[in-house]
Amino acid sequence: MNPLSLIINGKAVLAAPGSSILDAAAGTGISIPTLCFHESLGLTGSCWMCIVEIKGKNRFVPACSTKVSEGMIIETENEELDAMRRQNLDRIIARHCGDCLGPCERSCPAGCDIPDFIAAIARGDDREALRIIRETIPLPGILGRICPAPCEDECRRQGMDKPVSICALKRYAADSDMLRPVRLLPEIAPETGKKIAVVGSGPAGLAAAYYLRCFGHGVMIFESDRKAGGMMRYGIPRFRLSEAVIDEEVGWLADMGIEFRFGTTFGKDVTARKLKERFHALFLAVGAQKASPMNIPGEEITGVLSGIEFLRLAASGKGPETLGQVVVAGGGNTAVDAARTALRLGAESVTILYRRSAKDMPANRREIEEALAEGIILIEHAAPTAVRRSGDILEITTVRMEPGEPDSTGRRAPVPVPGSEFTIPAGTLIAAIGQEIDPAAGNAAGIGTKRGGALRADPETLQTEIPWIFAGGDCVTGTDIAIRALEQGKRAARSIDLYVSGKPVCAQAPVFNSSYGSPHQTPRELYRTANSTDRVPVPELSPAERIGGFAEVSSGYTGELAAQEALRCLACRCSAVETCRLRDLASVYHNSTGHGLPEHEVFCRVSAEKISMEREKCVDCGICVRLMEQCAAEGPVDYAALSASCPTGALAEPCAGS
Repeated sequence: MNPLSLIINGKAVLAAPGSSILDAAAGTGISIPTLCFHESLGLTGSCWMCIVEIKGKNRFVPACSTKVSEGMIIETENEELDAMRRQNLDRIIARHCGDCLGPCERSCPAGCDIPDFIAAIARGDDREALRIIRETIPLPGILGRICPAPCEDECRRQGMDKPVSICALKRYAADSDMLRPVRLLPEIAPETGKKIAVVGSGPAGLAAAYYLRCFGHGVMIFESDRKAGGMMRYGIPRFRLSEAVIDEEVGWLADMGIEFRFGTTFGKDVTARKLKERFHALFLAVGAQKASPMNIPGEEITGVLSGIEFLRLAASGKGPETLGQVVVAGGGNTAVDAARTALRLGAESVTILYRRSAKDMPANRREIEEALAEGIILIEHAAPTAVRRSGDILEITTVRMEPGEPDSTGRRAPVPVPGSEFTIPAGTLIAAIGQEIDPAAGNAAGIGTKRGGALRADPETLQTEIPWIFAGGDCVTGTDIAIRALEQGKRAARSIDLYVSGKPVCAQAPVFNSSYGSPHQTPRELYRTANSTDRVPVPELSPAERIGGFAEVSSGYTGELAAQEALRCLACRCSAVETCRLRDLASVYHNSTGHGLPEHEVFCRVSAEKISMEREKCVDCGICVRLMEQCAAEGPVDYAALSASCPTGALAEPCAGS
């Protein structure tokens, strides 16, 4: 029979008589979205996602079940079709609920594939675990020690016992590789001939350099200090993060071919103009390393140090010879780190003054608990108002504080209590009330700065007003945790790669992620087959053993302990997350980035010997029912094919996770 002539999206097409519009379009490389379609089954067109318009007849029809005819003029994409698909998808998603990604990986700023790397540790494949981690976190040994673990706050085990020790498992994977004679290095793309300059070797700078090198670009890092690491090296004490770990992770970056130029200050030793002569792009990752002043009388006198200055001196082995009684003002990580460091340097006593309550302290909860266990005193609702020297003693005038009206963050701003002043004697006062951005780098690059000195860059692409210059990390966002700075470095690397490749610099499109909601909204049925087990403790030095030196408090998991803890993971990530057609369609057509139901009245998970079914993920496409009917007529059921046919992951092999 002669082929039929038709037009699809303005293109002349020949199609076999009896073929569907879907087949005709596919034959010319035109993709029409589908959900309920399965090539080996009879056609139903029930989802209406493959709807197309037959021009001239004002007809909207499902492409999978509509046969072509001579002279058809078809459009597969236009505003009306887009609106109809969104409406159809909204209806389908309203009946669907499940975790696309595990809540842990959704809450990880870097987007680490936590369930898969934990599964690799559970089966004893530590090197595969490290490979997975480094896809999103190129410094797992460092981050496994210092990250405050927002992922653990969202672990679904919170709804039944304690979260999985995700950070400790990340550290274990990195540490196990450090013991091997040959490092695991990533695959590097063919050399592009492009060269990128990175200023700053903190988490943002090192992450950007890593990913840019993986793309095949030449990378040179300029660092004003004599060693790489930024505040990770000079602002985090050795009992939390040993120098050997930093050297190890920086070392394997050098093994990838990343070059370092130390003792080089941007704007002084090297300028943007000179860099432009040698490099195709520049990434500024200079951090926020300027201490915020207390703005009180006497803070400039001898014996008063900033937290940043004190920690840098301690990291360099140049801490004060005598500290006496130490008072630390502040409630963040720098304040707690400074207090614990002072104790190890021989302080007679250490007291932290914080203007709010202990529960409001922004420092990591674990670090606060350890500081108190080590004997550090915390005085809540107190702040210094002046300091003066009386012989060898500092006299710190302190005032009691009480909650006032809510501030811009929604918290009640602390206000002084009239007549509540008292004096604290001390040998050293450490001011750790915050960090600021030094705008010098932005000025040297000729780019704009925002209030507070933050460098002005597009929040999504991190490109500045000067197209070849990008900026990210704390110098753009303000002081934040290392994992977020690392994510900024990764994001900048993607944008820089687009720029030097001559492509438009644009943000990544958001991906739809369905969710059951917070850990405490988890359907109880998900816990039915899980045993409540204690979190495996990470071996640590006792409080008495810590004070004598700067040995790491935590020695990390052994292989046996790591595997034991990894087995606690509930494997919340959907087994079909990489192939789910509903997720792909929702990423294009749905109006939000997720859907969660606070109640799960119809939740049902049924497991048989060869297959399991999760009802809330089902969208009633009918594929599985039709396949079962077909198998019943032809022979034994192919359960693997049956689970693979499900477009939403509602069908899976038993115990494959949710």
